[in-house]
Amino acid sequence: MDSRSVGVCDFPCDPETPPDRQSLFWIPSLQPQAVLLSPVQHRDGATEPIVTLAHLSGLDLRHAADGWHGIWNVDGVAHQFWLPQAVPDAAAFYAVSLPMDSFMELRAHAARRLWRSLNGRAPGADFRTMPAQLRKFHILSLRALDARLRGESYRTIAEVLLGFRGTKEDWEADPRKNQARRLVAHGLKMMRGGYRLLLHYPIKRPA
Repeated sequence: MDSRSVGVCDFPCDPETPPDRQSLFWIPSLQPQAVLLSPVQHRDGATEPIVTLAHLSGLDLRHAADGWHGIWNVDGVAHQFWLPQAVPDAAAFYAVSLPMDSFMELRAHAARRLWRSLNGRAPGADFRTMPAQLRKFHILSLRALDARLRGESYRTIAEVLLGFRGTKEDWEADPRKNQARRLVAHGLKMMRGGYRLLLHYPIKRPA
């Protein structure tokens, strides 16, 4: 089942497992890195690997109306794949579907990393790695929003998150006043669905 409003699939979870340690299954339409796999005929004598996905160590596998969804954690990387018309417990030779849309680079990169891991190779660097400064901005904006929703003033937010110290007069002229407001505004945007743009980073969805 899909939670279309937030972009994730609804699957039962283990109440004994902390939330930050549970797999998060984004719906493939929002997650370009969800590799779409389909079994194809394997040529006799070919050296390409035959894989039984269900046997992968570190695999979290779920079934839904649109097929099987898997997240395979290996070598510090979480590979997500989708089997719309196949079962994961059958040995198969797979092909990857790569729609030639604006996210093809993300799909191809994710498919290549999955292929490397399936072949026992290092997956390679993730070109989607976010710069530390931008990551910090997103984190601060959510912390600022959380504080604002609890009734904290912009000045208090600036004191805690931005290091402001001074009098009321200092506050009125300090650039951190507007910075705190921008953080809260960005946090609101993220809360109202903007967080889904992070799934496509650094590629922006066309307007």
